Amino acid sequence: MSDARERAIATFRDAFPDLTDAEGVTIEQLRRCDDALWNSFLPADALVEPVDAGGVPALWVGVPGSREDRAVIWYHGGGYTIGSAEGRRAIAAEVARVAGCRVLVPDYRLAPEHPFPAGVEDAVASFAWAAGQLGPASVALGGDSAGAGLVLATLLAARDRGLPLPAAAVAASPLADWTLAGESHRLKRAVDHFVTAEMLEKLRPGYLAGADPRDPLASPLHGDYAGLPPLLVLTGSDETLLDDAFGVARAAALAGVEVELRAFAGMFHIWPLFSTVLPEGRAAVELIGAFVERRLA
Repeated sequence: MSDARERAIATFRDAFPDLTDAEGVTIEQLRRCDDALWNSFLPADALVEPVDAGGVPALWVGVPGSREDRAVIWYHGGGYTIGSAEGRRAIAAEVARVAGCRVLVPDYRLAPEHPFPAGVEDAVASFAWAAGQLGPASVALGGDSAGAGLVLATLLAARDRGLPLPAAAVAASPLADWTLAGESHRLKRAVDHFVTAEMLEKLRPGYLAGADPRDPLASPLHGDYAGLPPLLVLTGSDETLLDDAFGVARAAALAGVEVELRAFAGMFHIWPLFSTVLPEGRAAVELIGAFVERRLA
């Protein structure tokens, strides 16, 4: 285990208490801790502008020189329960740096106050707004964890509603299956310091609120991927969600979608968010940037 990897894991574990172990910790406390952790990585040259993205509060994030005629939309993770646009300014700035364009980060509604499908509706609305501003061929989607699940759900919903699709999409460490049936939940339990099946079981009722966990817009692993744009799926070998990522890539390939799956050896959940302190995180972000830049008009 590299020193950088150990430090990144320790930083995460020290940031806020584990949902499965802590007693009396509120969602509001976890949200504040999550924002504080990721904001600690915000680069000094980040340019941030609030915007109403089709009725969804959002942030435009860029760095000096970022193009404004194309964009990546980045949906934040957090189990659909924590996380915010403010907390993803750092990763958005790094994606903007390597992709050469601004990144839109929507503040979609969170459970349990706003259960499924509220977040999906906000994700689709923010994409439709950006596509209307720039043209769909100039927009790519990206996200981490639950945000990567929203990327996939947005693609499925947009296609089924007859909306133009984006040029490409990136799913990093996707949370894509609320049935939690993947073998990696068991096989990687001892090495994943970020996500466990027990944690997700605690979050699942608040998010689904009685919805079918196999609904493709909640669990896009179970969707039909026919007709979707090129897709980059990133995962770490030490993730309990490893099977979610492999399952998404398999479903896309079987549907004839151009898909690239990259598994980073020894990496943990959402490691790209540590791109300023972890070499493998930087490599993942550069891969995202190159993938997006090749496909945007």
